[in-house]
Amino acid sequence: MSPELEQAYAESYRPFFQGGGAITEEVTKLRPWRVFLEINSGCNLKCPSCTKGNTSAINGLKYEHQTGFMDEDLMERILDKIASENPDAIVFTYGNSEPWLNPRLPECLASIKRRGLHPQFSTNLNYVQRVDETLAAQPDMIIISLSGFTQEIYERGHDGGNIDKVKAHMRIVAEANDRAKPRINIAVNFHVYLDNEHEIAPMKEYAEGLGLGFFTSFARAISMENTIQYVRHKDPEATPFEVQEGRPDWNHVFPPVTDNYLKTMARLHIPPEQAIEMYKDLPKSHLCPVGAGSLFTFIRHDGKTQLCACSADRRITLGDYLDTSADELRESRVGHSVCQQCLKYRLGPYYMIVTRNAWVSPE
Repeated sequence: MSPELEQAYAESYRPFFQGGGAITEEVTKLRPWRVFLEINSGCNLKCPSCTKGNTSAINGLKYEHQTGFMDEDLMERILDKIASENPDAIVFTYGNSEPWLNPRLPECLASIKRRGLHPQFSTNLNYVQRVDETLAAQPDMIIISLSGFTQEIYERGHDGGNIDKVKAHMRIVAEANDRAKPRINIAVNFHVYLDNEHEIAPMKEYAEGLGLGFFTSFARAISMENTIQYVRHKDPEATPFEVQEGRPDWNHVFPPVTDNYLKTMARLHIPPEQAIEMYKDLPKSHLCPVGAGSLFTFIRHDGKTQLCACSADRRITLGDYLDTSADELRESRVGHSVCQQCLKYRLGPYYMIVTRNAWVSPE
């Protein structure tokens, strides 16, 4: 990579470590810092803020998904490469998916741990298996993501989920953690919407009564392509995706925003169209440090690398992870037509919660 491009990327990192969040200047030098390792690409829910919740065709168009488990040998080779690039990398065993659906989750965590890497995962906890073995593999952290205490409220954000089942599984996991030596850092992340704040207190009491950690965060859009289609829908001066050789014409690939997605965005404290105003004072860049080869790298269950850790559609790919260096991944993202739209609407800082104080939610 040229010195000029390296310097341009270094400048693009600056707002992210100056915003007071988890990203520091030190970690911006890592390639990668955090890896989303999709050991399983399926999910048991259809959350409306995710492309997995938009699976039906609209005007003949739909987001492209695949369901499968990562091959064991492929995973071992990928982990070797991750460890060679950053021996201290954080490895998330999910990517727009539910890790506990993989029957080999404990073995996957153990393989990550054996290399000195740091496994973590987030779960909707509607399904669990081999709980004691999973905790015995010593993941660094488990986050339980939910958005309500009653079914009526919970299912608005976690479509297809059952909060009573989640609560029962919280007890199972908590009791297993009492048996674990040492205990695992397990915490509930309550996603805060405009209409569910009254359920924070009872869920906090329930979680802490089980010995689980508890924190809140403002819910936000999570799938980049969904979000881009949403902000373009809201923008009367929206421009089309640039058509680029060798890549799909995203104007005729991505489905339009759905009514259900619009309703979900209306529930947010900070909908994505506010990002332009929120981050208007940040220096603009034609590069983004969030994508593959930089701070976050998303490796799919088939070994291919997604454009960005915030993307889900299988057509937004940059090739095989094992055959591509971090610099090659960063070079291949420059000027990507999907990145152009994301950068235009300042969605990178939105996804990574730059200026963290604006995202502090009540408890």
